[in-house]
Parts: sequence; C-alpha cells; structure tokens
Amino acid sequence: MSRSVGRGAWLAGLLLLAGCSHLTVGQQAHLDDWQRFASRVTEHYGVSDVTFLVGDQEGPGGGAMRPGGLMTFKVDMLEPLPAGQSRDFLLAHELAHWVLGHAYRRAPDEATTSMWDAQQERRELDANAEAVKILVIGRHWTERRAFFHAHAYLWSYRRGVAARVVGVPAGHPADPCVEINDLIRRYPAYHDIADACPSWPEPRWAEHAARRDGVQSATHDVR
Repeated sequence: MSRSVGRGAWLAGLLLLAGCSHLTVGQQAHLDDWQRFASRVTEHYGVSDVTFLVGDQEGPGGGAMRPGGLMTFKVDMLEPLPAGQSRDFLLAHELAHWVLGHAYRRAPDEATTSMWDAQQERRELDANAEAVKILVIGRHWTERRAFFHAHAYLWSYRRGVAARVVGVPAGHPADPCVEINDLIRRYPAYHDIADACPSWPEPRWAEHAARRDGVQSATHDVR
C-alpha cells in the first residue's frame, strides 16, 4: 500500500467514524480507485499527495480541494451513477487546482474582491483545461477521449444550471457556457466532437489566454 493510499484511508476512516457513517464494499472500491488515480497524478506532477476526507460535512456535496492537499466530499459521491456517467472530470478538475498551485482563500477586503473573483474564474477555466491532461495521466485515456468526457460533463452541468437543478459554484463564471467555449478554444483539434454554447460576452482575457495556450501547446508538440 502506498503512503498516499494508506494515509488517505486512515484519515477517511476517522472522518467516517466521526460522522457515524460507514462505507459499503462498492463505496470503498470507488474510494480506492480515486486514491490510485490521485497517486498517479501527483507522482507525475511531482507534488505532495492528496488525502481524501469522506463524511458528513457542511456545504455542497461535490468534492473540493482544501489547503494542505485535502479533498473533502460526502459519502454519496461514492455512489454509482447510471451507465455511461462518471465523476472522473470532477476529480480531475479538483486535482488540477492542486497541481497548478491555486490558492484557496477569499479576498481580504471588499476593495479587492472583484479582482479576486476575476482571477478565480480564470483559475477555474485553467483547471478545466488541465483536467483533460489529468484524465490522460490518471485514466490512461487518449486526449481525444479525455476532452470528450470533459466537454460532456460541462454540458451536463450547463443543462443542470439552466434547469435550476444545480447552482453555479462559487468562483465559477456565472454563465456555464463560458467554461464550455473556453475548453473548446483550448483544444481546437477536437472541434468535430465539440458543440459551442450560446454565451454572454466573455472576458477579453479568455480569448487571449486560449490563443497563448494554443501557441504554447503547438511549441511543446514540435519539441
């Protein structure tokens, strides 16, 4: 058993006991799979291990990265989904925040809140794009398959917001279309399996950043 998996299982067990919960065989298998996924990713990027904390907690049920490499989520996140669906993009997105070194603190005062919010939106878009790479690393998928999975997840999220089934998480663009269109711009090779989304006017930096990332990606491919 690796250090990451052992430490994660131990702390997860503590939180489960504190919340008077327990994992079924299927839930434990899912957690073990996520821990192996995370270990492959952190080893590839050369960053510290991620510890999973599972149990009854305040706030939304989706996973969230915390300072110190803690990823918290409720037990129901380990429940199976309908055939063809998975939470792999959610995991990859949160791991992207960790490997990219994103900070997890609110702006210190109202004067800087607007600037912080804009920076956080950019971090969310960066995490989406990095999540595609993480799916390639953690799941050994092709980049095309990873992009398709990320694109499908974001469209599902957008439909949920439009139907008022889910809300927009803090820090994300108010219009989910911004996230869909940004991901498509960053992976132009897959326009044949991508559907752009009607959107509100997007920040100017989104287009410039996508163009910059495309140039960097092309340079990397040449090398």
